[in-house]
Amino acid sequence: MHDVIVIGGGFAGVTAAREATLKGRSVLLLEARERLGGRTWSDEWRGWPVEFGGAWVHWHQPHTWSELTRAGLCVEVSGGAQLAGWYVGSERRSGSIEERDAIARRGWDRFVDGVHEALPVPHDPTAALGALGRFDRLSIAERLDELTLSEEERDVLSAELESLAHAPLDQAGAVSVLRWHALSGYSLELTQFTGGRVTIVGGTGALLRAIASAAPFERLLGAPVAAVRRDDHRVAVETRDGTVFAARAVVVAVPLNALGQIEFTPSLPEDKQRAIALGQASRGIKIFIHARGEPALQNSIRPAHPFGYLGTESLDGDGSQLLIGFGIDAERCDPADLPAVQRQLEAILPGYEALGATAHDWLADEHSRGTWAIHRPGWYEHHHAAMRRVEGRVVFAGSDIANGWAGFIDGAIESGLGGGALAATLA
Repeated sequence: MHDVIVIGGGFAGVTAAREATLKGRSVLLLEARERLGGRTWSDEWRGWPVEFGGAWVHWHQPHTWSELTRAGLCVEVSGGAQLAGWYVGSERRSGSIEERDAIARRGWDRFVDGVHEALPVPHDPTAALGALGRFDRLSIAERLDELTLSEEERDVLSAELESLAHAPLDQAGAVSVLRWHALSGYSLELTQFTGGRVTIVGGTGALLRAIASAAPFERLLGAPVAAVRRDDHRVAVETRDGTVFAARAVVVAVPLNALGQIEFTPSLPEDKQRAIALGQASRGIKIFIHARGEPALQNSIRPAHPFGYLGTESLDGDGSQLLIGFGIDAERCDPADLPAVQRQLEAILPGYEALGATAHDWLADEHSRGTWAIHRPGWYEHHHAAMRRVEGRVVFAGSDIANGWAGFIDGAIESGLGGGALAATLA
């Protein structure tokens, strides 16, 4: 029997396994996929390094930055766009990124008005729950409807918010925006910077490997878990092939939208079941497009587009470039259908030819059922504390339930640090 079993091999699970091992516990990590990393995935496509899942980090993310320092890893900062485009209705407008940001800021500042009172301690989202509650009851769409904006301000802000939410705005909670803003120093500029400018040299996989190699825990890949059964003395974990492992404590570091696939005995309390049934809202696509056109750093946005935030990731010497796009619904964009991608590309960045496209469908992926955590209205008032509560010898962890940078690598590491240490004490 192991002291601790960790279910899930993303950043949260790997960090939890490391922490429990460093505290002298015997640890087994079970991962459903044939690789570690969860919703982060460094790979190569057409000669370019790509991050099909997570990618960006920042020095405002304390847990990530500490791990980067510990591992001796460096970061690189990408340049800003040379050309910016945006749509007002069906009309395309263009100018500098500074001009477009000035339009976005007017709406953004109104959207986040009240954030200092609602989130005075960004890494403790329930510190002022009374003040946060009025925002927590709203979707992003409902909060937008409260604002007085020009058509241009609304369309620019909507496109920005769709890229952040990675979900329809009527399903994503308004607190998602406030939380990211507060964690980024209460600044639109830093919110944009933390979400898309700083990457790890060697990719997210370099950091994951550094954490995983820091302690000798046992790991088993390709082992999706079917059931978790606990009593007062131990926990039995059964994989889908019928293999049963036992431990004194378990850390469940599985994405919120995939937790419903695991049977818990005894059943989880009703408040946890309600939180899992609600899930988080993200269902978007992160698409990479190899395109030929003007060799300039582009950034174009358009609300309600299948990938309504599109920017240059890298310029190639042959006049082509790698574009990265974010859309609110993975079912609206099929990267394998290049003619359709070309039509969609023309509708947001005219004059470019799509040479190829790729993406991982995180929505259809049974081990994620969505992308980064974007909580629905009511999450912090009714579900956040419930999901973080320990159930006997079972500890829940993961980026989706982090106090701070939920949905980011930093939130995963934060949650894994706490979850691994707590499991070690229970064991």
